[in-house]
Amino acid sequence: MSEISVGLNCPACGGAISVVEGDDTLICPYCDSTLFIEGERGVSTIAFKNILTRDGAVAETMQWWSRGWKARDLSRTGAVSEVYPIYLPFWRSSTRVAGWICGYTERRYTDDKGRTHVQRVPKEEMVLNDYLFSEIATDPGDLGITSLRNFSGETGFADFDMIPTFEATTGRDGAVERSKSDAISRARRSVSVPHITLERLHVFPRKLSMIYYPIWVVRYSYRNRMYMSTVDGVTGEVLSGRAPGDPLFQSLAITAGTSVGGLLAAAGIILSTLTVSEIPLVALMIGAGVLYLTYRFFRHGSEIIEGDFKHKPASGGEAMRGLGETARLIRGAYR
Repeated sequence: MSEISVGLNCPACGGAISVVEGDDTLICPYCDSTLFIEGERGVSTIAFKNILTRDGAVAETMQWWSRGWKARDLSRTGAVSEVYPIYLPFWRSSTRVAGWICGYTERRYTDDKGRTHVQRVPKEEMVLNDYLFSEIATDPGDLGITSLRNFSGETGFADFDMIPTFEATTGRDGAVERSKSDAISRARRSVSVPHITLERLHVFPRKLSMIYYPIWVVRYSYRNRMYMSTVDGVTGEVLSGRAPGDPLFQSLAITAGTSVGGLLAAAGIILSTLTVSEIPLVALMIGAGVLYLTYRFFRHGSEIIEGDFKHKPASGGEAMRGLGETARLIRGAYR
């Protein structure tokens, strides 16, 4: 598991020491002095150093312009109007889950008379895992960032009166409860028990920290409209943003999507009159799914949205996963 440490100097001898997140005491390796770390629970507030420059944030945004389904002339027409760094507060917690999850999985088989049977196979899985959880500790507004992805980089204690920050508006207790719920959900997903009948899980919150993380906000214009992106001040990754779409991509999508989706749906309807199997319904569902994705892209393709925005349209991957689940239900009904 990733640990965050902070570099300090020993007040007794001046030697360089490293304090790991959560520690409240340590011994200096140079002079053997016992040091006590002030704070409610050891190192509780840490700031990552902003190593990305303004020019670097602009360059990363311009590279992002050329990726995906964005307007083809965005790199030539887009004009950066404002660039500034901001420190966002995040809760970071480590939670341990231990216990057992019991249940069963289903095995289908056909006997010599052609009859289908379902057999329940008991399963029992032990859980002993540590989970990292992070969430933004303030209202992100229109930044499209809700959690922290990176936990590596140069850290230290900062004078938060001297750096631009958002004020933390969520409490410690709420963050602990949400991290516990997240850990239990991830523990359930980590075991291969499709049907759970009994679980005994114990949750142990281990560490909780407030991390101030540097984010560059880049605002730009395109054809008299304003857009934005956010860039990680440590890794240089574009975390979120809004960009103009391309009408040509929308036109090609609506043409190809309606053609392919219509043919698949029509084939499913025709096959359903000729055979009794799951194939026609699966073809019909895939065709309907292609038409749905085409409609979504045509409707929302005028603006490309990436990140954790509250009103972000459902992505194609999410729609396809829902379609796949529906197809599995249909196949199960025919078994």
